[in-house]
Amino acid sequence: MIKRAGMIKRIVMMEGGVETLSYFSHQMAGEFQKLGYAVFFYDLKQEESSAGKLRKFIRPRETVLVTFNFQGLEKEAGVYREGIGYLWDTYHIPCYNIAADHPYFYDDRLKDLPEKYRHISIDRRQKAYFEEFYPEYVSRGFLPLAGTGLRQAEEEGEAEQGKARAQGAAVETGETGAQGAAEQAASCYDVILTGNYTKLSFFEPYINWINEEYAAFYRGIIDDLLEHPACTVEEVALAHCEREMGKEPNDQLRIALHKMIFIDLYVRNYWRGKAVRTLVNAGIPVHVVGKGWEELEDVRHPECLKLHPQTDSVTCLEMLADAKVSLNVMPWFKDGAHDRVFNSILNGAVCVTDPSCYLEEELHEGEGVCYVALQDMDALPEKVKDLLQNDSGRNEIVRRGRAIVEQKHTWAQRAKTLAAWIAEDAAQ
Repeated sequence: MIKRAGMIKRIVMMEGGVETLSYFSHQMAGEFQKLGYAVFFYDLKQEESSAGKLRKFIRPRETVLVTFNFQGLEKEAGVYREGIGYLWDTYHIPCYNIAADHPYFYDDRLKDLPEKYRHISIDRRQKAYFEEFYPEYVSRGFLPLAGTGLRQAEEEGEAEQGKARAQGAAVETGETGAQGAAEQAASCYDVILTGNYTKLSFFEPYINWINEEYAAFYRGIIDDLLEHPACTVEEVALAHCEREMGKEPNDQLRIALHKMIFIDLYVRNYWRGKAVRTLVNAGIPVHVVGKGWEELEDVRHPECLKLHPQTDSVTCLEMLADAKVSLNVMPWFKDGAHDRVFNSILNGAVCVTDPSCYLEEELHEGEGVCYVALQDMDALPEKVKDLLQNDSGRNEIVRRGRAIVEQKHTWAQRAKTLAAWIAEDAAQ
């Protein structure tokens, strides 16, 4: 058990908002409880009843908030009152916020935050950007996203609906959870991608929202990123801004970057769509789980594009546990990791993904992952075919990767890291 320095004994977390973020929170909560903390979940859908329970749970200087994407930090009625401020300040509560996207997505939220706000970044370059452009706030550290195996979810008492189906699969295979799924020679899904898609024409109004001069400026940034996909959006956008406007102060640049978040979304959807299209057009069936895929452009073999509706986290894990290959395209994390990578490996699927600096440090080629650079997309079909045709080799790749991910990249591990930070801060 981590020794809890100071007096921190209670953790407030959020549920009832974005389903994925609630799921992450519940995964960490199980480990926090094992470490000896009491955990209270504030329900964003039931604020009136939750607010009263929250006040009873809180002990001043014994409580912290752990949240994702500013949930509980957007002046919600249950935790904020005009003229008084945040309940977190009233009770001297440190607020640890894990930002699951780049800081430029949140420029409008990075204002008027509680006194003890602590920003946590899931990508090391995003952390550097935050520290340069938002020096008024504390940057607590780098904490990448993590994964969950079906066995872990069952042990923690989460995902009741998925539990019955996972147990049924275990009866048939003689195994349980991720390990059994990985060792099955045949799976329902040869290739799966869990995530939504937005067609590129959706972004045209954002590109053209001011005038043709600005549209040309935005298109120049997009073209540069598509030609140099190893670069971050901020690297390219800031270089274009300086070339066009000269050196601007950071407070102006961060506003400009916030207005360009559609560029981030454009390039990630461009490459996500291209990865799926490349496999489908090569005659490889791909099961896509999420919204928007029926609008994927230039598909020559539509019979190979297998559509599944957007669903919850547990169902995605179940589908990964019944897949051979999980396709991932990073949402422009160039020095971090996406939970899809770790979820895939923990549930028995080889993850075929573009690399990031951090991922390549943590998982070498053949350790649960097979890397394909975005600029080498033509190599994707052959790599996937090789994996699909070699059951023993594919299962060995998963086995090697799972040993690493189970040790270092679960939400339990992230909770332990965060608990250590909380203890360090309380001791100061």
